[in-house]
Amino acid sequence: MRWSSFSAPLREGLAWGALGSAALAPFLFGAVERRIWMSLCLGWVGLGLLAAYVSASPENAADSHHRVARGVTLALLPLHALFALQLLPLPEAALRHLSPGAHAAHFLPDPLDGRFRPLSVSPGATIEAWFYVAALQGLFLAVQGLRRPHRRTGLLVLATSAAALSAEGLWQSRSEHPYFLYGRIPTYSPQGLETSTYGPYYNRNHFATVTAMGAGLSAGMAARIGLAAGGLRGLLTSRSGLPATVTLVGLAGFLSLASAASGSRSGALAALVGLAVVGLRAFGRGGFVAVLLLGGTLGLIAGPASVERLAHLDLEASRWRPWLDMTVLFRFFWAFGTGIGAFGAAYWPYQRNATYEFWQHAHNEYLEWLLEGGILGVLVLIAVLAFLRRYLRLEDECREALAGAISVVLVQSLLDFPLRIPANAAFLVCALALSVGPRETRQRGV
Repeated sequence: MRWSSFSAPLREGLAWGALGSAALAPFLFGAVERRIWMSLCLGWVGLGLLAAYVSASPENAADSHHRVARGVTLALLPLHALFALQLLPLPEAALRHLSPGAHAAHFLPDPLDGRFRPLSVSPGATIEAWFYVAALQGLFLAVQGLRRPHRRTGLLVLATSAAALSAEGLWQSRSEHPYFLYGRIPTYSPQGLETSTYGPYYNRNHFATVTAMGAGLSAGMAARIGLAAGGLRGLLTSRSGLPATVTLVGLAGFLSLASAASGSRSGALAALVGLAVVGLRAFGRGGFVAVLLLGGTLGLIAGPASVERLAHLDLEASRWRPWLDMTVLFRFFWAFGTGIGAFGAAYWPYQRNATYEFWQHAHNEYLEWLLEGGILGVLVLIAVLAFLRRYLRLEDECREALAGAISVVLVQSLLDFPLRIPANAAFLVCALALSVGPRETRQRGV
């Protein structure tokens, strides 16, 4: 019996296992506790290695999954090289010239001890970040093994998981202890609208990331069904398309309302933009404007939480002034950055915005990446995206859904750090894995 007869079902099983773990991750306290996310990442690395091994046989050399795995691996090599460079021990003289900030962090407390030190001011944090990235790469490789006929089902699994999370959050908000995890598990975090838990998450903004991405996925799948049916007229005469579209539109509306009802300003805005982008891609500018108007109305209906927080939004004090204060790091870490994952350790000695206030993250993914990776990190990110564009393409049936989900993350990354939450990043990685295929390459001489 040929190896391919075993490899196909094995790869499918690995894909469903990886997808299931990512769909359930948000319910594990948002997968932010170290013992939880480390265990999840270890499992994703293992699943990715198994999936890569299964697809690496000569019989699968021309298989789409093998080509995608090879393309993603090549694309991410510059990122892995950046991690290795930031962890490379350097002598004191070299570190002084390459990164004045890293030199100060390592040698001012213990000057001229003769030891080598890395560019990262917190090597342990950078190692964990490297492991985190490798785990997401493994998750992508595992989920990508799902066969194309089952990928729409995979997206539905993600959207359903977000809907279950929304229901849990709404139920908890009406429970006897709305600031407890699951309404039953006490937490040590402050209790109040601004800082309390929501659902199984320790922060309502992180909760709203998943629900907003689920709204974008659901709306995108509904739009694709409508486009495939030839528009509204064809959809009305479709026996299966109409019920599916109505269900998905209803699910997108429910998830959008849940994002707004959570009280997360960035989540509500991200959900609205995600739906509007789907409307723009599917129906042009008219669809974009219609979704914005309808979404704004739904946001007002969602309840006083979102409206109250928007009315008291002080963007200057909560974001703009801290961001300006954080940019001082660029003077000392402009070339190679503070080290991926080391922002909190690097910013603490330079902080002037608020005395004795610890910022573990910049609450802006773009700014944080610039500070942690420096100019080299920006160049590496550009190279990774260019490589991915060269090797991968979006599947037609998933374009709108993925556009909605990515738009949510891009918008919320302006005000928060959604990609630093393992459960949320895993959700997006699974959507990516289910939505891409290998780009066809021309043979030489043809």
